[in-house]
Amino acid sequence: MNYRKIRLIIILTIGLSSFLHAQDAYFSQFFMNPVYLNPAYSGSMKVPRAGVQYRNQWPAYSNAYSTYFATFDTYLPKMKSGIGVLVYNDVQGDGIYTESSFKFIYSKEIKVNREWTMYGSISVGAQMNALNFGRLVFADQLDPIYGQNQPSAETVPNNNNRIFPDFGTGVLVFNDKYFFGLAADHLSEPNQSIYSEYPHHIPRKYTAHFEINLPWFRPGHWRKYVKLNPNVILQSQGKELNLTYGIYANRKNFSLGMWNRLTTRKSADVILMAGFIAKQLKTAISYDLNVTGVGLRSHGAVELSISYLLRNPGKKSIFPFYEIPGEWDIQ
Repeated sequence: MNYRKIRLIIILTIGLSSFLHAQDAYFSQFFMNPVYLNPAYSGSMKVPRAGVQYRNQWPAYSNAYSTYFATFDTYLPKMKSGIGVLVYNDVQGDGIYTESSFKFIYSKEIKVNREWTMYGSISVGAQMNALNFGRLVFADQLDPIYGQNQPSAETVPNNNNRIFPDFGTGVLVFNDKYFFGLAADHLSEPNQSIYSEYPHHIPRKYTAHFEINLPWFRPGHWRKYVKLNPNVILQSQGKELNLTYGIYANRKNFSLGMWNRLTTRKSADVILMAGFIAKQLKTAISYDLNVTGVGLRSHGAVELSISYLLRNPGKKSIFPFYEIPGEWDIQ
């Protein structure tokens, strides 16, 4: 085992009780998995939609955080409702600690008036936290000369896995230009600790997000244009507060974006994104450049995602994160 890996395990071990209070997994490409940002997006595209996403955070530290995400949602026209499922697996410390979650989502469409639509939602599911205790390295195991060769006196947990129910809710209000959303997750603040004598509750997470569609018309016979989408996301969980703001632009088959994320831990990230758009498919890759906090030595974070509509929408999409290439040229 190299020194870098030992150092990572020591850091994770010392901070075990701390990261149990940490934030949920964060995705920079929020527009590619909107039901994770806010469950009220479930069914909003009016056609079946599936998506997968992968995030590798701090790759310089031996797979410190790797997150896998999959989702499916669809619209039920007779009920004017949406349903969806999401699954994610957050692997921390190269597999020392993992969080796996499954949620079922139900959303209800409400027509406020001719212009505005509202979706209200609930999510119900379960989460399993698992600790690979045998891979932990404690201070009393380290010999100053020979390295890791001592038995540890640390208490072994009775059960390395903990499964508990989890609930969330969300509201989305929008027209063809403005999008407002509020969401809350971990409503019951469930106990996630694997040590029964030391309870650790997941702090309730609150999300507020806002986005604008700003079409930019250019002179010419075809009036080709670009859509600009400024957006802001504010998330609060426990003592942590994250503010993400930026913009992305869609032009025919391509999408580019740039954001800045600030946290209460005095950490700041610059996020760069590039994507490809087809009629039913959208792919994207993004890179988080950590300018303060862990720093450039962490190699930031890389995120890959694919979102696919299982049926052609057949009409113009108002959602800025899933445009249709044929919308761009207007005679």
